[in-house]
Amino acid sequence: MSRLLVLLLFVSLAACQPVTVQRSDEGRVPVTVRVDDAAYWLEEWYRVRDLPEAQLVEIVASRRQEFEELPGPRNRLRLALLLAEGPAVVRDQAQAQRLLRELDPAEASASAKALAVLLDQVVAEQRWSVAKIAEQKTKIELNAARIEELERQLQELTDIEQSIQQRN
Repeated sequence: MSRLLVLLLFVSLAACQPVTVQRSDEGRVPVTVRVDDAAYWLEEWYRVRDLPEAQLVEIVASRRQEFEELPGPRNRLRLALLLAEGPAVVRDQAQAQRLLRELDPAEASASAKALAVLLDQVVAEQRWSVAKIAEQKTKIELNAARIEELERQLQELTDIEQSIQQRN
């Protein structure tokens, strides 16, 4: 019984301890969240990506302003993540790649560097795919035009052959 009373007293005192949330000088992200920056940013991106377009535009504008005020790795990656993989209304992969490639590795945490490299690779592959698809569409259109021309010429030759056969 006395052990239970001591345990309850200990738990009560522990619950009464104040919890301090420190803020980072790099923005509005609590320092306690920095345990894994990449996980936090991905979770934040997941929450933001389904918002209405007007809110997304406001959030990107806010992120741009935060980045201009404090251009550290944290704000850079938060903005780059939305620009790289956000919905089409806010997506600007070229700018996202510039932000990622200008990241100073000496200032970034290990998870921030890893996320930046991975995100840069994903954007590069997506941009390459888009260019390759456009190239293939152009080839398809050229081939389709060539096929139409060959079919037209074949039809003309068939008509000429039929007219020759009718004369004989």
